[in-house]
Amino acid sequence: MTDFRFDPLDHDTAADPGKSYSELRARCPFYKYEGEQFQFWITSHYDEIKRDILTDNPIWSFKFGNAAKDTISEVGFKTDPPFHNAFRLSMQPGLSPKAVQRYEPEAVLIANELIDRMQQRSGGDFHDEFALPLPAQMMCVMLGTPRTDYLQYKHWADELQMQLFHDPTPGSFEKILTVILPHFSGLLAERRKLLDAAGVTEPTPAHLGTVLTDDYLSRVLVAKVEKRYLTEPEMLNVCLAFLTGGQETTTNLISNLLWRLLQVPERWQQLKANPQLIEVAVEESLRYDPPVLAHFRTSLCPVTMHGQELPERAKLMFNITGANRDPQKFPDGEAFRLDRPLAEAKQHLSFGSGVHFCLGAPIARMEAKVALKLLMERLPKLRLNGPTERIESWMHWGRTKLPLAWD
Repeated sequence: MTDFRFDPLDHDTAADPGKSYSELRARCPFYKYEGEQFQFWITSHYDEIKRDILTDNPIWSFKFGNAAKDTISEVGFKTDPPFHNAFRLSMQPGLSPKAVQRYEPEAVLIANELIDRMQQRSGGDFHDEFALPLPAQMMCVMLGTPRTDYLQYKHWADELQMQLFHDPTPGSFEKILTVILPHFSGLLAERRKLLDAAGVTEPTPAHLGTVLTDDYLSRVLVAKVEKRYLTEPEMLNVCLAFLTGGQETTTNLISNLLWRLLQVPERWQQLKANPQLIEVAVEESLRYDPPVLAHFRTSLCPVTMHGQELPERAKLMFNITGANRDPQKFPDGEAFRLDRPLAEAKQHLSFGSGVHFCLGAPIARMEAKVALKLLMERLPKLRLNGPTERIESWMHWGRTKLPLAWD
């Protein structure tokens, strides 16, 4: 419809993105957005996004970033196939579903510590008390940095995300990188000193757990891509991926999950009576409330879509939120359902698809399941205790304030 208007930055859109992005899919599945800060096209149908955009399509590039403006380019994960495939393979050993199992005891430990502190009071802000510190501290564990540094890392991640996704000024993120990158370079230099002290000139994975601690600051030093060691910028790109991807998405997942379950107390009761539904609850939360509402690709050449001519370097947003509720893929997609078949719920696009499928998906899923299991067991009387607030981002979706009672 020619009179239909959609603005992802509008307050009403941000307040209820599920409804807004579904309306966009239903009324104008291919839409040209021309705002004051950004201009881009938006595609919304599930099949088109998965089949034509996220599959290894040489037209749509990731090297210009996944934001509405061009960001960090052609380094590490921010590359296109075939190099991206090789780089991803070099990083995958520590993030496979099997490898993630070794991190589960640490997640249980952290979650129990957080719940211990929560039990000293009758209620509080669940975001600050649990949803933020669990994934932020787990990110520290996986990188190999002190857990006590998690608030500093969260501050850096928030500032970097704000500059990447919300400030239209080209290169606005460079300032915060002048703080973040030297920090990680210094940590990598400390690991190199350990190798030098041991006389190791060609580190291998066999040095993990012996000369080096077995974490990702060490893994980037022993990994190889296309038979060579990673460059310093590639190592720092991995650190940045952990800094941002290892926190925001999982924090939003955990806060959204508890919010939806407690919005309708019968859901919480049903889950406690049927703990086998934990995995369904996690996947349905990811489908219904994607922590990242949409992502972007950039065209490497002119392309025609839906009768419209898009030029080279056009920005295309793919509407994860609307696609996750596409009725052609998800019957009754506008409802949060604990009885949705698990195989169906897991078809969501919240972790992407294809060659850029999120490497951190197994760890995010594990943390959410650990959190939900322990919260049900140790805080069975959890309930909402006041108005919630969403995070201030038109690209992300989560609760920054989630007051709960648990006495």
